[in-house]
Amino acid sequence: MRHTLDHPIRRGLIRRPLVASAVIVVALTSPGLLGQLPLAAVTPASTVLAIGAPSLGAPAPTSPAVVSIVAGPGGHGYDVLRSDGTVSSYGAPFYGAIASGTLPVGVTATGIALDPATGGYWVVCSNGVVRAFHAPFRGGPHIPAGGWGQYPAAVGIASATSGAGYYVLRANGAVNAFGATPHGSLARQLHYGTTAPVVAVSMAVDPSSGGYWIATSTGGVYGFDAPSLGSPTSLAHGVYDGVATVAIAATSTGYLVARANGDVESFPAGTVTHHALAFGARADALAAPATGYYLGVDLTPLHGYYDPLRALTSLVPQEIDQGVDYCGAGPIYALGDGTVLNLRDTSWPSDGFISYRLSDGPAAGKVVYVAENVTPTVAIGERVTPATVVGVLHDAKTCLETGWARDSGPAGFAAGFSQFNGKNSTAFGLNFSALLQALGSRPGLPQPYGPPGQLPAGWPTWPG
Repeated sequence: MRHTLDHPIRRGLIRRPLVASAVIVVALTSPGLLGQLPLAAVTPASTVLAIGAPSLGAPAPTSPAVVSIVAGPGGHGYDVLRSDGTVSSYGAPFYGAIASGTLPVGVTATGIALDPATGGYWVVCSNGVVRAFHAPFRGGPHIPAGGWGQYPAAVGIASATSGAGYYVLRANGAVNAFGATPHGSLARQLHYGTTAPVVAVSMAVDPSSGGYWIATSTGGVYGFDAPSLGSPTSLAHGVYDGVATVAIAATSTGYLVARANGDVESFPAGTVTHHALAFGARADALAAPATGYYLGVDLTPLHGYYDPLRALTSLVPQEIDQGVDYCGAGPIYALGDGTVLNLRDTSWPSDGFISYRLSDGPAAGKVVYVAENVTPTVAIGERVTPATVVGVLHDAKTCLETGWARDSGPAGFAAGFSQFNGKNSTAFGLNFSALLQALGSRPGLPQPYGPPGQLPAGWPTWPG
């Protein structure tokens, strides 16, 4: 096994590459990779951008979030996977999908891979369950319930070049091979970094060597029996710049890397193509057929609300209790229009407790809190919108809790209703997690300790 990596990890730190200089070239795609492809004229609400490849359709922007795309057999058409397990096929054969409403609470579909032997596909979910559609089932990792920190979730799947099987990638960088030859992994090397948690987000198989590349949230690309050709972090002098890497896709000569802001970078050329995304959108998936590529965009507004966690790096769902806990780093936006009520409270970890009262939508009059390791960027009495950053989350073990707050005083609504026993998921936490999932975010993880209680009469439910 030959393991090459763009920037090595040593003793829990990412070393800066020893290079004299590096330049980010802003250009159209390299002629050596994809030809001279112009920036596409994109409908603002599009969930699949077709760049140098046929545009055949896309899920509606109000559908569950797009999480993965795969080119169809022979590079014809594509299949789009959404977080609820729905598969939409455009110019490619449709062989089925996970039945609506059958995924357990807190579980999402995360990846889809084409079986080159049958033309079918495999779908993997965050709990490690793999579903085969017109493709042989080879197995899947067993991931106990309880949290990504303890049991890292499955975040992607890729098929072996031989068609013999597939690989499942987990958030800690582990790779489980099923019917395919293993080439190594980043297991136990990924960590909580200086500026953001470093987690694996995507993998792609090298069609030449049969090895694969793993991309991490902070811009690293690591080759396992596949050549290291560069990465977003290497272009930025080895320093993460705050824009999360979300996907990697193999081409005939290298690979493409997508970032949350819509940038797609080609390697080994190191060129960057920019794509303007609609307000509130986040790039989240990438597929590369024979020519061009497809960029999947997560855009799921609801009643004027937008995903407040859309700009966080390495969003790691944790337990649902009074609200929903996450680890990550970066700016947190307001859910909708509202007015800031509180900024701090010493009874919460790191003294952080930002709250604001919503003024529109089904939850008008309800109070949202953003607590723990968050630095406020707003003032009491300030009017906020979904474009307002209310605070910045810093990478720390206390991380983030967000949910519904009481009308007065810095306390969670669940505590006010005596629902929280210190370990259980509450009705308010489960409700807020459902809202975040409806907006395209990853849901929290339910806890088994005790009943959740009930919501007050008339409380809004989601997607609603």
